[in-house]
Amino acid sequence: MSATVEQLLGFQTETDTTHVVAQDLTFSFLFFSDVRTDVTDAEKYGFMRDLTLFADREGFEAVYIPERHFYEFGSIFANSAVVAAHLIPQTERVRFRTAGISLPLHHPAEVVEWWAINDILSGGRVDLGFGSGWNQADFIYSPDTFDDRRAITSERIEQVRRLWRGETLSFPGPEGKDYPIRIFPRPLQPELNVWLLAASSDAAFTFAGEQGYNVFTMLYSQNFEAMGKKIERYRQGRRDAGLDPAKGTVSLMLHTLVHKDLDTVQWVVEKPFKSYIKSALEAHVNAGLAKLKGAGEVGEAEKAKMLEYAYQRYFRTSAIFGPPEQAREVVEQARAIGVNDIACVMDFGVDYDVVKDSFPYLKQLISRYV
Repeated sequence: MSATVEQLLGFQTETDTTHVVAQDLTFSFLFFSDVRTDVTDAEKYGFMRDLTLFADREGFEAVYIPERHFYEFGSIFANSAVVAAHLIPQTERVRFRTAGISLPLHHPAEVVEWWAINDILSGGRVDLGFGSGWNQADFIYSPDTFDDRRAITSERIEQVRRLWRGETLSFPGPEGKDYPIRIFPRPLQPELNVWLLAASSDAAFTFAGEQGYNVFTMLYSQNFEAMGKKIERYRQGRRDAGLDPAKGTVSLMLHTLVHKDLDTVQWVVEKPFKSYIKSALEAHVNAGLAKLKGAGEVGEAEKAKMLEYAYQRYFRTSAIFGPPEQAREVVEQARAIGVNDIACVMDFGVDYDVVKDSFPYLKQLISRYV
């Protein structure tokens, strides 16, 4: 069964181990969706604040804030700039990053105005990550940009960077006229640090490297070795562009719960983590069937086996779960393939008190690195 399941789910099985090892490693928090339905939105914002204050206090590098629209899960992240503005005055050192702004939905000048304010309020602790978006309903904000969203993203990232620097750019306005504008207030940082969201596309990693961007990614159905090959494409892209291949940050999203007792971790993460996997399972299965001609339909019993298989594999090999020493093995695998920032996801449905009780063990894990 395993081979068929791996094919249907798209799991990669490469074993090549030729990678550039990242020397420096930072840890961050990534807010992803917060799927709980048994708490209020106010409690979700409170949990996000607790994680951010822990990150600020314990030497984490950044917190990543997503953009979500028109869906209950993740709805508290409808505007990342507003969320950051709430948290910034409560912190002193942690950086605020987006993962990412769906740039085709927004005018580049609008993005720079929002985040220039946050850059000032934070004392220069803002970085921006961008993606092209994918959910068609999101594009009611900008219906004409959906079809060409990837090209538009590339164009607008450079417009955002230029506006951030203080350059004057012209944009079309009323009556067919172009209006030259310069952004105020001026951000504190003269140059914007940019992240590009890249997942399964080799071309996205190469492009990010060639442009000198940092990159944010996740394993999805890939293992560490497959991801390592994509990271090497990123480093090669930098090299081809005349940039130092060792520079540039690769941020990897990993679900995280560190606790002294493995049984406790398994007990508290199984239900929410299976729900998280199940939400993506149908798309993976459909994609797998499309590649395997004559594979036929997949029944509910087989899907249940796939879910259990995927959960066990993710738990063992693709998440930071378990006691600190066991969790460190996954951290070292990530570092060995060239990851230099681990973005810990902790808002995937686990009870908030359990997450906060795990803080001392998470602190123990990262103490070797920060």
